[in-house]
Amino acid sequence: MITIVIISFYSDKKIKDRISEIDKKYKIIIIENSRNIDFKKEVELKYSNVKVILPDQNLGWGKAANQGIKLARTDYVFLTQPDVKLIKNCVNKLEKLILKIRSEFSVITPIDVGNKIFKNYGILNKKKRLLYEDSDIKEVDFVDLTWLINKKKVPNYFWDEKIFLYFEFCDFSKRIRENNGKIFIAKKIFTSHIGSASHEKEFETFSRLNRNWHYNWSRFYFFRKHFGYFFAIKKIFPIFIKLVYKLVLSILRLNNSQDIKFIYKELEGLTCSLLGFSSFYRPYKENTLKKII
Repeated sequence: MITIVIISFYSDKKIKDRISEIDKKYKIIIIENSRNIDFKKEVELKYSNVKVILPDQNLGWGKAANQGIKLARTDYVFLTQPDVKLIKNCVNKLEKLILKIRSEFSVITPIDVGNKIFKNYGILNKKKRLLYEDSDIKEVDFVDLTWLINKKKVPNYFWDEKIFLYFEFCDFSKRIRENNGKIFIAKKIFTSHIGSASHEKEFETFSRLNRNWHYNWSRFYFFRKHFGYFFAIKKIFPIFIKLVYKLVLSILRLNNSQDIKFIYKELEGLTCSLLGFSSFYRPYKENTLKKII
């Protein structure tokens, strides 16, 4: 009934932790963007219910998610990440929930308890409409971190493959709502996000470069796609000026070269998005050859 899809990039230990949290009756598809053949052999040998897919290149989130969803033979796919703990038979509880409610939903997501400040769901305009709620579920406008997807309800608007990383959940949720889909949180089912820990520590520098570049690229792309170019310019222009100021100030102060590079990548990602370039940046390419096929 449910297939679990996990998007990974050098998250060996965390992936094994997540597998241990999932009942063996469920099929698990791991899209391993690092092309780590040793990891594939080890995991598939140890876990009979797990299939590791090694794409020819790092697909990012959108393409990898779509590939996993398409490979799943079940009507429901639970899409998750290596740094999200699945608490107390999370997937089993989700299966029981969807059997119980049998409502017309597109996505249901557990409530994340790993961050006490930020929620993994939200309602954009509480005054505009009264959303559906009962003892088990509550309708919301967007969800993040994990997604139990009803494939029959999202056939033509999966994840935007132009987005490599960040703002993909905003785009995904917005398109579901625009197509009259329903998004719910499961009020009694929980996950716990470890936070920026989906990869191994040796890749932290590359990960931060990646985050800085793609966050700003995706932010402008999202605004432009859904609200128009001039709206996006208005939203982004103060950020652009701030980044230029930070970069110049850091150079004049002779700050650490790595810190300067981090700021530069933020500015570069935003500039590339402004100019209409694709989300091409991959800081890992020359630094992970020893583990590539």
